[in-house]
Amino acid sequence: MADRFYSVVLGEGLASQVTEGSSTSGEAIELRVSDSIYANKLNVIIGVEAIEQYLATTETSPIA
Repeated sequence: MADRFYSVVLGEGLASQVTEGSSTSGEAIELRVSDSIYANKLNVIIGVEAIEQYLATTETSPIA
């Protein structure tokens, strides 16, 4: 199994602007998913939603 990287350039917000690869792209916003741990797409979506909620409600750095 391998990691999957999902990246988007800062400021882009459309699904068509997301890139997927097997290695980092070095973009400003990137998500790494270990498919040896997350074998189910629903579990990945739940995890991403938890991160989104954390950023919206808890994070206090300038990215918030």
